[in-house]
Amino acid sequence: MQLFIRMSYTIEILLGALVFLQAMPRRDRFPARMAAALAAIWAAGWGLSFLREMGELCNLVSLQLTIVAVVLWMWGAFEAPFMNILSACVSGVAAQHIGHHISRLAAELPWVEHWTNLLEFFCVSAVYLALYATLGRRLRNIEYYEHTDSRIVAVSVAIVLICTGITRVLRLAGGMNFYTTVATALYAITCCVLALFFEFFLYYNLRQESEHTLFRRIHEEERRQYEISRDNAELLSIKSHDLKHKLLALEGRLPQGEIDSMRSIVDTYDSIYHTGSEVLDIILNEKNLRCRSKGISITCMGSGKSLAFLDTMDAYSLFGNLLENAIAAVEQLEEPGKRIISMVIEQKGTLVSIDVMNFFQGAISLQEDGLPRTSKREEAGYHGYGLKSVRDIARKYKGDLAVHVRDGIFTAQVYLQREEI
Repeated sequence: MQLFIRMSYTIEILLGALVFLQAMPRRDRFPARMAAALAAIWAAGWGLSFLREMGELCNLVSLQLTIVAVVLWMWGAFEAPFMNILSACVSGVAAQHIGHHISRLAAELPWVEHWTNLLEFFCVSAVYLALYATLGRRLRNIEYYEHTDSRIVAVSVAIVLICTGITRVLRLAGGMNFYTTVATALYAITCCVLALFFEFFLYYNLRQESEHTLFRRIHEEERRQYEISRDNAELLSIKSHDLKHKLLALEGRLPQGEIDSMRSIVDTYDSIYHTGSEVLDIILNEKNLRCRSKGISITCMGSGKSLAFLDTMDAYSLFGNLLENAIAAVEQLEEPGKRIISMVIEQKGTLVSIDVMNFFQGAISLQEDGLPRTSKREEAGYHGYGLKSVRDIARKYKGDLAVHVRDGIFTAQVYLQREEI
């Protein structure tokens, strides 16, 4: 009987871990690894079950060792950092412990005769389903685990291990009546809910707050960059205008070939985009100077006058991030004919759409939020905070960002709503 209880406990812990491990990339021969893990943990559980004959304290140690074994075997089955595996497995243990003590509370109800393993399995399964329903979207996003804070994981591990230890010690003390059973169960449920709160809500909120702080710093840097770009554009325009007049004065005094060569150099630094939006012109001309040396061409169709309702810094950040994202992708291409970035601006009534299209190489997968999934294998800056910033700006103007990947072409479509005049 004790072996059956240990095996059922092991299965519950494994299922709890898998609820939180669903986003983790799996190693080669995953089914075989999982089968080996289950067999090894069951064998260990069978061996450790004999510790019960040495006393309940040894039984407590064996239960904790089962948790350690699950963590280690899951680390061998999933290709992820150990801290991420530990975080997911401890969350699974907390979920199992919540379900276990809910079953203990349910057993105290008048119409329930006594506690059974079947009752526990039902309650634990209900907790797993509830967590999957409430945290499912986050749990399917591997990026949620990318910046796991080891300090928060350590606190959660300590809470869960201490909680499971104390509840087991209370059982050792004996004399569990209705009141002590209810108090123990409520204590255990509270501790485990607190551990899950640390893992999935407190840390998430801290990340969101940190991300907002980062966005504010980025926008402040963009403001300084815009001021520099605007001053440089004005200076280049003045110098270009002066040099053109000087070249006119030099005609006839120098060979025409030299005049044409110098005029070509001056034209390189002259503004070639005149969209009707000063901000857009500054960005396009600045990016064009950078892209010419890389053999990248940028085309823009549409009138920038339809963007007059945008705040200056919002426009600078939006177009700057869209173009930076496209440039980062296009400069990876070896085929010259594909080193092209196309931008189309259209207005239909109060709706303004901005489409930025570019070729790319490799594979791009989209997340639940519609943005490209990032990974360490992708080029730095390929898809980072830039598109998130674009989406935030679009939503500020009652619009949104849509990303499409088809036939080797990446398209970022921004929709903005301008107020009726």
